[in-house]
Amino acid sequence: METSSGSSVEKLMLSVENLSLIEGRTDVKNCQFFSPRKLPVPPPLFPGTIWGSNNLGDGWDFRGSRLQTGEKSFVRNFKSPSGSVLDEGARSVRSNRGLSDYSVVQNQEKLNTARNVPCLLQGDRFVNYCLDKDGSRTLHGLLSLRDPEITCQICKKVLDLSPGGIPIVFDLMLDQHGRHVFAELIDSLNNQQLKLITSEITKDLSNFITLIFDIHGSNSIKKVIRALRRSHLISFVINNLCAAFYLIMTNRTGSYVVSECLNHLRAEDNNLLYEAAIACCLDLAMDHEGSIALIRVINTIQGLQRYRLLDILSRNAVFLSQDPEGNYVIQKVISLNNPLFTQKVCQLLIGHYVTISLQKGGSHIVEKCLDTEWKSWIIESFLSSTNTLLHVAKDEFGNYVIQKALKVTKQSGSPLYHKLLSRLKPHLRILQSGYGRNVFNLITGGQSVKKV
Repeated sequence: METSSGSSVEKLMLSVENLSLIEGRTDVKNCQFFSPRKLPVPPPLFPGTIWGSNNLGDGWDFRGSRLQTGEKSFVRNFKSPSGSVLDEGARSVRSNRGLSDYSVVQNQEKLNTARNVPCLLQGDRFVNYCLDKDGSRTLHGLLSLRDPEITCQICKKVLDLSPGGIPIVFDLMLDQHGRHVFAELIDSLNNQQLKLITSEITKDLSNFITLIFDIHGSNSIKKVIRALRRSHLISFVINNLCAAFYLIMTNRTGSYVVSECLNHLRAEDNNLLYEAAIACCLDLAMDHEGSIALIRVINTIQGLQRYRLLDILSRNAVFLSQDPEGNYVIQKVISLNNPLFTQKVCQLLIGHYVTISLQKGGSHIVEKCLDTEWKSWIIESFLSSTNTLLHVAKDEFGNYVIQKALKVTKQSGSPLYHKLLSRLKPHLRILQSGYGRNVFNLITGGQSVKKV
């Protein structure tokens, strides 16, 4: 048993220098094995306090929020390695995937082999391994062991610079496979490591926005948000979102990152985001993606900030109702059934109901107003002139408004129903054709009017 164990250890002690890349594969050349009897006991790779000092040891130095090494080996076009210690490490990881703590790994040799995998991946080799389907699965499995040594190694590597001068962590976050490695890494980090990662991805606003606008990058940011939902570190993300709030909210992918904050963070953490939404709510309301995002803000905002937002929107109901995008926001305000703001909207639209009824979006607003207790204001506007009433009834969009007015007044037993009928019935022949046919059918039940 002892001989067999020693043989296994010997096979694992393959140095990095004996690995070469041939057409994207790793092969073993001139393997020299060490005798276990002459092998000194290696010191721990990383002391437990490495994140609390500026000297990380092992040739690493912490400067600001970046980790740097003296020498890097970049190898282009690296594929998933095979036939090497990397393969053995990968198999070890896959056989133990799902373990929550490395202490439960019964075979210490497998854990040692797994720890060798990050050491063998330097520079470009590490990046490409992360972005490869099989390689990302292996690294995901390594991180799932929750071994502090493995997590520390990978964390240092993602904070290093790629050949393009951008931290490697951005390559991971923007890639369909790399983002899974990043997500597992976030779950594995301690507070100090998480602070380093958060600082790195938020310190440059343009790089942060690039992440926000990318589908994989935005998912990675959402992962960070969920990880920081009870940490003061979330302020790094919030400040960046506020700094480019309008730009982010008018981008479909980016706006959902803000929604992630609104749905998962505490009210006090979202305070700055709500203030930013209030400050540019009118501009957002008139943008296609911005209006959709603003409606999601209305769904979550509370308290005095909610009052301020709805007050601004309702006070600008006249021009928003006639805007192709803004009308949806006003419809949302009315649908909240808040008497204060609904009455304000209905009152401000007096004198504009006819014009708005002839517009696609505006006609929906008038229909919603007809469902309120202030419907008489709208109907009186139509009854002010028979020609106006007929014009609306024959319009592509206005005919739906008149139908709605007839239905709600009849249902409520309002005398306004008979007033509408008395104005429309003498002109049924005019309504028999075109869009007026809908109003005609509602009044007559579809029966033709005989010529006199």
